[in-house]
Amino acid sequence: MISEETQEACLRRLTGQILFSEGLPDALQQQSVHLYIDEHPEPVLLAFAHEHLRQNDLLAVRTDAEKFLMLAVLNLVECIASVRDQARPLSGAQA
Repeated sequence: MISEETQEACLRRLTGQILFSEGLPDALQQQSVHLYIDEHPEPVLLAFAHEHLRQNDLLAVRTDAEKFLMLAVLNLVECIASVRDQARPLSGAQA
């Protein structure tokens, strides 16, 4: 279950990553984005969400509505990854 607390924490992390990347030179910004994607715990879901946004021409973020929709989609991906990690049982070595 994704709680309001989880949503808020994930949104703070997501917006923090976005704000951090915005201040970087282009090469470092690309490196930051690739690192985020490579280390994401739900890469398939992230790719699916990104492709759906792209197919519906929502990545350009021309309006506040598009910005909030994109943030909501990406935050949901973050929440699912966060809850999935919390729900995963410990392996024998970790127990």
